[in-house]
Amino acid sequence: MNNIGQPAEPKPELVECAIVELLGIAHRQGITPDDFIQLLDSGMQISDFLAAMGPSENGNRTVEGDS
Repeated sequence: MNNIGQPAEPKPELVECAIVELLGIAHRQGITPDDFIQLLDSGMQISDFLAAMGPSENGNRTVEGDS
């Protein structure tokens, strides 16, 4: 947290990895990057997108390099 009680900004590398992972999930479901952005622009929450993908897409995932 910063000095006024707000959460700190995420590291750009972490944000980039998360975006790449989300686009990969969308791609495996046949969703183009443009369509994914349109879903977000239309109000879909990322958590709703992940829930709709089911456990095979968002369960038991690890960050590369973790043991």
